[in-house]
Amino acid sequence: MSAELTNLLPEGRRKRLRRQYFLRIATVALLLLTILTVLHGVLLLPTYLYARNEAIRGRAELASLRASAQSAGESGIAPRAELLKTTAEYLTHLQSAPTASAALRAALQVPRPGITLTGFTFTAPSGGASARMQITGRASSRDALRQYAAALGRLPFVTSADLPISAYAKETNIDFTVTLSGTLTP
Repeated sequence: MSAELTNLLPEGRRKRLRRQYFLRIATVALLLLTILTVLHGVLLLPTYLYARNEAIRGRAELASLRASAQSAGESGIAPRAELLKTTAEYLTHLQSAPTASAALRAALQVPRPGITLTGFTFTAPSGGASARMQITGRASSRDALRQYAAALGRLPFVTSADLPISAYAKETNIDFTVTLSGTLTP
């Protein structure tokens, strides 16, 4: 058999047949498109309902927040403003206050042969009082302790280095506490 088929219909009839064929294909395609559109609409319905309910809930929450904000009025704003003002003043004061790390770093740079340091306490200045730092440790001899206390007293940011006289009671292995006061801002 031959691969080419012969169409014996007249030309006008062939055109009508071809037109009907394409009309049927277009009808089926339009029908499938309509079914797909309806199906997608049905599947999108739960999403639409969820979004609508969320929008309604959001509007209700916004209305309740606005109502509570109006009921609080200015009475809630004044304490918050005062707290912010106090915090700002405190932060401004901290900017110029000496830091414990800087004072400690400067105190550790002082030569200390025969001295073992064991503890530090830093008290920032408050009111009109100057800053204080206590250095505790153990000295191998009285002379080493005296030299260390004198070196701490010569620091430019220290106004006084107080070492109790009782620290000199022992001759060796002397436990001590030196109290530094001043600006403690190196």
